[in-house]
Amino acid sequence: MDRPDESEIFKAYPRVARDQELTLFICDYVRLILVGNARPYEIEALMEEEIATHRGDKLKVYFALMSMADGLPALGIVAAILGIVKAMGALDQSPALLGSLIGAALVGTFTGILVSYSVVAPLANKVKATREAQARVFIIVKQTLLAFMNGALPQIAVEHGRKAITAAYRPTIDEVENATITGAPRSESALREAA
Repeated sequence: MDRPDESEIFKAYPRVARDQELTLFICDYVRLILVGNARPYEIEALMEEEIATHRGDKLKVYFALMSMADGLPALGIVAAILGIVKAMGALDQSPALLGSLIGAALVGTFTGILVSYSVVAPLANKVKATREAQARVFIIVKQTLLAFMNGALPQIAVEHGRKAITAAYRPTIDEVENATITGAPRSESALREAA
């Protein structure tokens, strides 16, 4: 736990080892569990606080994009108002010129709404979904470690973690049993099929 980069366990699971935040999370809480002074509910509260902090940090981009998406229609309305003001200044001009000025004002509104709802908001939602999926692994680890800390056998503790996996990616109990007995993780093709 002190040097996870040298650990045979982490070397067997390079995808976990590459995620430094997850590796640190695992090592920190295994240390706390091994010390044995903390009560399970204290560890659980600490884990939940850390996960919430991690999630908040990862979702800053989402909130920034959503603020931008929320503001773009208003910016389009401001463009429309400025265009109408310009059109009102040209009331004594020809109808063709007046029509083009009013059209330009409406294009401002349309552009603000279009960019907001068809570009920025979907991008923000994609960022959120990706970051939520990345944070989900912390919850899986939390469930597994807490079950173990509460006295569950390792196989049962792993089952607690398995139940926290989203249904689309959750391996069967037989796949988990096979992986824990043989040490063979789920194949890449099986992961792609689940996705």
